[in-house]
Amino acid sequence: MEKAVEFILSRFSALRNRLDEHMLEVINGAAVALVLKVLGAGLTFLFNLVLARTLGAEGAGLYFLALTVTTIATVFGRLGLDNVLLRYVAANASIDDWRAVKGVYVKGMRLAFIASSLSAVAVFVFTPTLADEVFQKPELVIPMRWMSLAVVPITMLILYAEMLKGLKRIRDSLLVFGVGVPAFSLAALLLLGGNYGVKGAVWAYASGAILTALLGVTLWRIAAPKLREISTSFRTNELLKSSIPLFWVASLNMLTNWTATFALGIWGTKEDVGVFGMASRTAMLTSLILTSVNSISAPKFAELYKKKDMVALGATAKNTAKLMTLIASPLLILFLVVPQWFMGMFGEEFQKGGILLSILAIGQFVNVATGSVGYLLIMSGNEKLMRNNVIFIAIISIVLNVVLDPLYGALGAVVATAVPLAVQNLIAAYLVNYRLGIKTVSWLPYK
Repeated sequence: MEKAVEFILSRFSALRNRLDEHMLEVINGAAVALVLKVLGAGLTFLFNLVLARTLGAEGAGLYFLALTVTTIATVFGRLGLDNVLLRYVAANASIDDWRAVKGVYVKGMRLAFIASSLSAVAVFVFTPTLADEVFQKPELVIPMRWMSLAVVPITMLILYAEMLKGLKRIRDSLLVFGVGVPAFSLAALLLLGGNYGVKGAVWAYASGAILTALLGVTLWRIAAPKLREISTSFRTNELLKSSIPLFWVASLNMLTNWTATFALGIWGTKEDVGVFGMASRTAMLTSLILTSVNSISAPKFAELYKKKDMVALGATAKNTAKLMTLIASPLLILFLVVPQWFMGMFGEEFQKGGILLSILAIGQFVNVATGSVGYLLIMSGNEKLMRNNVIFIAIISIVLNVVLDPLYGALGAVVATAVPLAVQNLIAAYLVNYRLGIKTVSWLPYK
C-alpha cells in the first residue's frame, strides 16, 4: 500500500514537472476556484431544494419565470461590459498600466449603473403586460415586480467579480459571483420559512443580491487601493468598440439559454417550467469544472495574447481542455445512469425529469470537452466572430423551441437547449483553430 501511494505521488510529481508556469498557475487558480464553485453549487442546490420543497413545482415555476425576466434585464444592464472589463483589467494590470485599469473601471461601472437602472424600471413598468398577456399568469405580477429590485445589484456584482478576476483575485471573484448570492439567499429563505410563498423566495434572492453587491464593492477596494490616487485614462470609444459586439454575444447567449423557459411559460404549464428549471440547474453541475478553470484561464489568455506568446497560449488551452474533460466525465456518467435519483431529491413530482437531466448533461459535457473556446475568442479580440456564432445559434434555438415545445413540452425544451449549446461550442472550437491556430481537442476533424 505504501509503495502504491509513493508511486502515485511520484507520477503526480512528474506530471507537475512537465507543466509550464502558465499551466501551473491555471491549475493552482482552478483548484481554488473549484473549491469555491463546489461550495457555491452546493449552496445553490440547497436553495433550490428548499425552494422546491417549500413551493412545489408550480410555485418554483413562477419563481423561475420571475428570475428569467430579471436575468434578461441584467444582460441589458451590463451592456456586454463584463468580459470587456475582465479583458482590459487583466491585460493592463499585467503591464502595470493602472491608469488604464481605473479608466475602464470608472467608465464601465457608470455606464452599467445607468443601463441597469433603466432595465429595472422597465421590468417594473411592463410586468403586468408580461404576466397577463405573454405568460398568461396574473399571479406573476407581484413576484416579478419585487424581483426587479435585484437587477442593479446583480449587474454590479457580476462586473465587480469580473474585474477581481482580471486582477487574479480568484477567491474574491468567486465569493462575489458564486458563493455570495446563494449563501445570503439561502439564509434569508430559511429565516422566512416559506411563510410568504413565491414572494418570500423572491425577497430572499433580492436581499442576497444586494448584500453580495456590497461585498463586491468592499473586496474591489481592498484589491486595488492604488486606484484611489490615480487619475483616469481610457478612451470611451475603445470601451464601446469591444462592449457592443459582446453585448450582442451576451444578449443572444441569454436568448439561447432562456428561450426554453420563456417558451414553456407560454405553451407549457407552471409544473413544466418548475421541472425544467430544476433539471437545467442540476445539469450545470457538469460544467462546474469549466467555470472554475475559466476563472483563471480567461485572464491568463488575455495576458498571453497581450504579450503575443501564442505557443504558451495554445499549450494552456489544450491542457485545460484535457483536464476539464477528465474531471467532468464521472458526473456525466452518474447523470446518465441514475438521473431519476438526482431529480427525486427535489420531490416526487420532479422525478419524471430524469430524462431531461440526462439530455441537458450531454449538452453541458460537450461545452466542457471543447475547452474555454469562447473565452479564447473574446480575450484575443475576436469578439465579432463569437457574436456571429451566437447569432446563428440563437436562430437555431428559437426555431427548435417554437417547433418542439408546443408538441413535447419540457422534453422539447431540453432538446432545444442541449443541441444549440453543443453546436455553439463545436463551432467556437473551429473558429479558435481557424483564427488562432489552436486545436483544443484532438477528436475534432479539422487540422
